[in-house]
Amino acid sequence: MVGVDIIEVDRIAKGIEKHGRKFIEKLFTPNEIAYCENHVNKFQRYAARFAIKEAVAKVIKKGPKPYWQDIAVTNRKDGSPEVILSERLLKIFPHPISISISHVKDYAVGMAVAYPK
Repeated sequence: MVGVDIIEVDRIAKGIEKHGRKFIEKLFTPNEIAYCENHVNKFQRYAARFAIKEAVAKVIKKGPKPYWQDIAVTNRKDGSPEVILSERLLKIFPHPISISISHVKDYAVGMAVAYPK
């Protein structure tokens, strides 16, 4: 199963500029916020994480729609991205999911691949 999403970085930047912390905290976990805020190109990082959340939601497809906080992106020690699902989602979809993220000045893309047993 594959899910992919692309988003304009400016769309996320405008949401953050308009709604501030409330917008950020609705979409991202505290760890994701800390990671993005520690980068010069933070809007690209936020957009990439948003794209992954959308891609993972497309892979899961069953059960109740995930909340944004149910899907978190972290980085392994080697720097590669990893998706962490909430306990609620793991009960619905207990399968491994691999992700890939890429971003440039104007766009961010996220891809998720699941391996159902």
